[in-house]
Amino acid sequence: MSEQPSAPRDAVLSGADAQARLAGFGLRPEYFSRAETRGDEQRSRCLPVHPRTFPGQVMWAETTAALRTELLALDRGWRLGSSSNYETVFNPELGMEISVLGGDAFTGVRGFRAPKAAHPRGPVTSHRISRNFTDQYALPLDGFDPPVPSDLRTWFFLINARDDMLYSELSAPTHLGADRRIGGWSERILLPEVPMPGAVTPLQPRDDDDAPAAVHVGRR
Repeated sequence: MSEQPSAPRDAVLSGADAQARLAGFGLRPEYFSRAETRGDEQRSRCLPVHPRTFPGQVMWAETTAALRTELLALDRGWRLGSSSNYETVFNPELGMEISVLGGDAFTGVRGFRAPKAAHPRGPVTSHRISRNFTDQYALPLDGFDPPVPSDLRTWFFLINARDDMLYSELSAPTHLGADRRIGGWSERILLPEVPMPGAVTPLQPRDDDDAPAAVHVGRR
């Protein structure tokens, strides 16, 4: 595994600094903006007869699929990972994995507090986060054998919809709070806002069931 670019002193990056940080990973802001735009396009097809939570679920699933498509198309070592309702795109050479996650109203901005996950998370998320700050990574949890390398640093593509805009960031978490929501970040890369009338915050599945693990490797 290649070492990740060293983290900057300022843990919250925006503008040119954010772009430079992303470039260190071979990433660009437009990969993320295109992914959330595609996710919203599919969300907009939901009808009033659909269950109330369905648009958020569609937003999560379609944004995840679009981000994966963007990164796989780069042909730079990105792969698909899936276990226990925990869906990622990961790169062993960069030592990072990315998962789409709904965030609260402090997502994508420098606020008076850091953003939190919009909904509580379970043991799979907790385990992945714990690997971010251990020199020797813990053994897999019983029932949660990861189908991806165990030494990846976890990042979240955090998205929140408010005022007909999508606010987002790519951020590395440190811990779950007492409410089981991610509330601490070692680094936040703020992404450009995307105007999106009617947009909704992604709603991802719970990650506490014993779903069968699977991994898919390669390009589309």
